[in-house]
Amino acid sequence: MALNRPFFLRQEVTPFVILFIERDGSTYMTSMLASHPAIEMVYERFSVMVLRGDGAAEQLAWAREYFTAPLIGRRAAMGFKTKLVDVLDPNGFATLLHEKGCHIIRMQRRNTVKAVVSRINARRLYEATGKWNLYDQSDRVPPAVIDPAEFHQYLQEREQDEQALDDYVQRLQLPTLPIAYEELLLDRDGVLASVFSFLGVEPHPVTAKTMKHTRDDLREAVTNFDELRESVAGTPYAAMFDEVLVPTR
Repeated sequence: MALNRPFFLRQEVTPFVILFIERDGSTYMTSMLASHPAIEMVYERFSVMVLRGDGAAEQLAWAREYFTAPLIGRRAAMGFKTKLVDVLDPNGFATLLHEKGCHIIRMQRRNTVKAVVSRINARRLYEATGKWNLYDQSDRVPPAVIDPAEFHQYLQEREQDEQALDDYVQRLQLPTLPIAYEELLLDRDGVLASVFSFLGVEPHPVTAKTMKHTRDDLREAVTNFDELRESVAGTPYAAMFDEVLVPTR
């Protein structure tokens, strides 16, 4: 474990990547890790590079340079987060991750229905505020009707993306820590303890910048709740509508 030491040798630094789809708590986790004095965190650099027109070679060059820690530095772990869809050369990235001996934090969300509703609400929040995550309670968007066709399209896309990421992580065969969003909600301190141990840093109080946006009770977030739930009757999705992990009252 490393925290109280002022400097760390290059070979002592743990490089890592947070792999996720979206609405998995990755920004919440990243902001907490960024507040740890022994951890260096970068948000979605690959996404930014895609938006500005950079190619796969530029992504890999940046990642290689980023993961080349100084001979002596102040951080014991350094990483960034990315969606698989933003990795322009998945095979080249996998080779680089092996070259640097990276650890993988695989964020996931077991409740697919809530992930989809959160995706839709995140877009509404962005349209209203220009931000994809909630930082101020006053920006919270009110409950709304969700188009069933859009909902089912996103359900299918989510399942496909989950399978693609599962396959990619399995092929990597690198040290991997899976973190479920639901566990993060119910046992934040326990999950953080496992992350700190995985990264080789001592526990330390950390703070998050983002807030939970979509109400955990979907009845308080979706005005056509019954219609949507009925549209998936007889499937495993139906029970996901009724899951409430964090009471809001």
